[in-house]
Amino acid sequence: MSGSLLLFLSYGLLAIFVVAFVVRCVGIARLPVHLRWELAPVPKDSTRGKYGGSYLEEYEWWTKPRKESLSGELAVMGREIFLMKALWDHNRRLWWWSLAFHAGLYLLIAATGLLALGGILSAAGVAGAGAALFGTGLPWVAGAGCVLGGVGTLGLVASRLLRPDLRVMSSRVAYANLLLTLAVFATGAVAVLAAPDFGDRIASYGGALLTADAGAALPAAVAVHVVVALVFLAYLPFSEMMHFAAKFFTYHQVRWDDQPLEAGSRLEREVQALMRQPVTWAAPHVGADGVKTWADLAKREAKP
Repeated sequence: MSGSLLLFLSYGLLAIFVVAFVVRCVGIARLPVHLRWELAPVPKDSTRGKYGGSYLEEYEWWTKPRKESLSGELAVMGREIFLMKALWDHNRRLWWWSLAFHAGLYLLIAATGLLALGGILSAAGVAGAGAALFGTGLPWVAGAGCVLGGVGTLGLVASRLLRPDLRVMSSRVAYANLLLTLAVFATGAVAVLAAPDFGDRIASYGGALLTADAGAALPAAVAVHVVVALVFLAYLPFSEMMHFAAKFFTYHQVRWDDQPLEAGSRLEREVQALMRQPVTWAAPHVGADGVKTWADLAKREAKP
């Protein structure tokens, strides 16, 4: 593949990823406020979060300052992101494959970070021990990620095919997503094995992206891996794999959002605006007619 064609594809696919990812995240962030449930524990509660309590235990809690702990949130997030704690607790048979799958992705993300740094060094004309580190370290990181990720993906596909409880809920799109991810891992492993100078080649490609150097070409195996990885990135925001970004909002704006509704606050204005919306539910016990608002129905239910 020529350097100009590879550069054109790279910029186009990266642009699709960035624009779609931003649009999806903004769309999620602008969704209406969630149903205000008390979901415990809330790890940012530095005094009662460990045992599942909340500030509501305090007498006249609204008159007292609230103490929050960022370290508590980070600890829970770290266990979930890197160790899949919830999956370990609730579906341990699937945990092994999922851990390998996600570890492979994390290693490829780390390799991409090395690629970006190597590209900057290459574009700046930096050589020596620092640049050599990318030539030797990047293939090991990328290779380990591809092996782990490939094993994990195959295990997840096999689990969906062989386990009746998973097979019944596995759509064709879910299999397609796994197969596309497997293609990224497989082509990456082939590229690392086929190109002895994989690290140097991929670092040069990173530099070409930064400088728009159309003269930088890649060996066929490496070029195929790069294109497959970029196709995966461009597809990612349109798929259910966006759950990695949606999880931030799920945790911080749903599970851990214990901000009290105070008079005159932004939250109060949001809730009041939602309560003024008409209800069109068809269930007869709701009593909705498309004219009555949520506030009207709530007042009706509140009457003795």
